[in-house]
Amino acid sequence: MLGKRLTFENIEKSQNIQNWLSQFSTNDVLTAKSLLCRLRFISRDEFSNWLLSKLTGYSNHGVTAVYAVRKFRKKAQCLWQRSGNTQPRPAQTQGSEDFVSSIISNSNRQHNNCFLDHPSINELKNRKVRHIILVDDSIGSGKRIGDFIQLMTNSKTFLSWWNGGFITLYILSYARTRQSKGVILKRTPGSDHGTRKIRLSSKLRFDNDFVYDAFDIHTRWGNRCQSILSLCSSIKNIAKDRRKGFGNVMGNIIFYHSVPNNIPGLLFSKNNRWNPLFPKRSLPDWTIDLLEKKTDSSENSETAFEQIQFSESMGPLLKSIKAGLRTRASLSRRLDCDECITQGLVDQAIQLGLISHTKRLLKAGEDYLLKENGENSTRKPDYTLYVPQSWCADQETIQPSDHDVSETRVQTDSIDPESMDGDDGESSLERTDAMATPSPMRDVPQYPSWARERHIPHGPTGLKE
Repeated sequence: MLGKRLTFENIEKSQNIQNWLSQFSTNDVLTAKSLLCRLRFISRDEFSNWLLSKLTGYSNHGVTAVYAVRKFRKKAQCLWQRSGNTQPRPAQTQGSEDFVSSIISNSNRQHNNCFLDHPSINELKNRKVRHIILVDDSIGSGKRIGDFIQLMTNSKTFLSWWNGGFITLYILSYARTRQSKGVILKRTPGSDHGTRKIRLSSKLRFDNDFVYDAFDIHTRWGNRCQSILSLCSSIKNIAKDRRKGFGNVMGNIIFYHSVPNNIPGLLFSKNNRWNPLFPKRSLPDWTIDLLEKKTDSSENSETAFEQIQFSESMGPLLKSIKAGLRTRASLSRRLDCDECITQGLVDQAIQLGLISHTKRLLKAGEDYLLKENGENSTRKPDYTLYVPQSWCADQETIQPSDHDVSETRVQTDSIDPESMDGDDGESSLERTDAMATPSPMRDVPQYPSWARERHIPHGPTGLKE
């Protein structure tokens, strides 16, 4: 599996994450937790080992130049100055570019300086460099790589080499979107037209281990992807162009050394009305300790246990189980969260003795729901529907018995005209229905001691007029 993930236990026990979750409404907390569980974190060692192994494969290409891709100011017109030297790096830290540059220097020393580390235009000319590697940790929209290549081709010397087919560019990155390739090709001089002797695709090559579709939200964010997408779009405290990440990529890959800007903006964007989880696009130390399963002395385990026991997410889970839902998929649909969050809630409920291993509500779970609803845990029987037996009528049939033929001819109601409830000249409808409607078969009493020939299949005979 690519990278590491935050587990449900990590989310519940971290006070920093709980403070960040407090900015959401009650209905959005589970969706925000599902978002956190879908993030993938790449450690420094994992990225460093990957890049060193990749650069080793280019060590037999002859003299090769390596550049760490970075963002330049708008005033920059070319990658190289008039003197031919590469544009100097700014004094402040550049995040991923600094870490990538250090790995390139380390790899160069391991391979006896077979690489040219950010060489000038004069070094490229004197050493007759034919292969140039552009290294980036993650490519989302492709704009930064495209701008970097444009700065290179703004040099007339380099452009002549490029058009002549003397230079081959290798785009090396840990992860990349499929759509970024088209953006980079569009911003690079050249064409794949059939009349071209040297086509652009033969001069620009991509080397990426993880390529994903920017529009395939379901693969990265799971079954709750639409809820996560709606949550990111609903945070009005974040700028509109950052809510889904730069270029609306909705990336989920985060590096220990840098946080890309193509992830949802609610994770890194900061202003007066929003506090991010990863401020200044950097991964805090507490996050790394949490992923590496190191204990945080600043958090009290008993306090974390109480937060798990009385969390707002436990109540909806117990209500769903009480309603008869058992499978993880059905519970996830009811709670509108990712299945890993549901499984974490179920495990916690089992651990706390609220439900059984078969997902049945126990007495402690019932008491928890009663307490959540503000009711007393001591339940009393409901006597509102109780009817004393002395009030009940005789349960025998109201139809006349057929064991005595004479009794069947006795009228059970009075036919006094004064007792009729109809208008003048009309008989009571109740009286008419009672006389006209034959008795149903189920009302016929049957006695085991009777002989079969005495059974009346169509009920007792009605009264003769």
